[in-house]
Amino acid sequence: MHVIIVKTLLNMTIKRKNNWIVLISLAMLLPVLCCCSGSKPFKVSVNLQGLGAQNMHVVYVGEDGGIVDSWVKCENNAFSIEGKCLGPSVMLVYNSFNVPLVKLIINSGDEIEVSGKVIDVYDMKVKGSEDVVQYYSFMSKHKVDYQSPNKQALNTAIENFAKDNPKSIVSTVLVLFDYCPTDDTKTDKVLALIDASAKPETLMASYNLLKSQEKKPITKITSLNMVELSSGDFEVARVAGTKTSVILFWDREMGINDRKMINEELKMLDTARVQIMDINLDIDSIGWYQATMQDNTSWKHYWVPGSMMNSSIVNLKVKNTPTIIVTDSLGKQKYRGTDAIIARQTVEEM
Repeated sequence: MHVIIVKTLLNMTIKRKNNWIVLISLAMLLPVLCCCSGSKPFKVSVNLQGLGAQNMHVVYVGEDGGIVDSWVKCENNAFSIEGKCLGPSVMLVYNSFNVPLVKLIINSGDEIEVSGKVIDVYDMKVKGSEDVVQYYSFMSKHKVDYQSPNKQALNTAIENFAKDNPKSIVSTVLVLFDYCPTDDTKTDKVLALIDASAKPETLMASYNLLKSQEKKPITKITSLNMVELSSGDFEVARVAGTKTSVILFWDREMGINDRKMINEELKMLDTARVQIMDINLDIDSIGWYQATMQDNTSWKHYWVPGSMMNSSIVNLKVKNTPTIIVTDSLGKQKYRGTDAIIARQTVEEM
């Protein structure tokens, strides 16, 4: 709009060379337009018990429409961020180990306060705009679903929220950033339920830009540090430099029948040339131990503390269970998916 006004005045000046009134008007108006063109800054204050002193990685789409990728110093569990954005957008905050801790809906002029604990990122107290408060209210209500490696319950909750709140920006953020379907086409179907007014260009653009900046899952796995079942101690499971490996990520919510089906497929592999390991992503290790003892499988069983928030799992981008990864003897991923039959066939063809 500002550009249009300026162009109009300039055209008037060119056409009426002797019209000094227009020139004076333009001279007086330009400073005003320049002052008004900048968006009002947003301010974010975060205080999370357990953060201590470290550098926080902050990513969002800035006022110029480009990615703002910066590091902020955290001291005594607290840090603050101030910046500008064009309109509704999303800010992602990671700790120094690249583990996501805070996700906020931001807009020009917002003043947001976040407090809580590092060990409970889905149940934080948030003050700020109606959108960011509603977003964290949803996360708190569905905390168990967020923490579960099996995202079926969370996906259903997001679908229902989008249906019930088609004019809410929160619906769009949930579908774009938290929805984890195994079939990507489902995302488009759920997005179609949301009103166009709740899908502003700035928000959609921020998703595409942040997605392009997102670190891709590592293609080569060298080793994983996990708790081994028989010893109960941490063990470094080597993947690269051994033999072909099949890694199954699972949790108890998958159900006994699904686990049995996958295990039966993997049992068909020649363990003389294939290393098989399963990694449990349940929150507690007691349930993992009890469930694994009933599996009747000969390969090694591991458990990862922190579940989906463990830095190794974050770097591998494992977001659903089951997830099966097949690697060659160098640790390079050859298959990644949910189908045990395809995983077995991949190994047999190597």
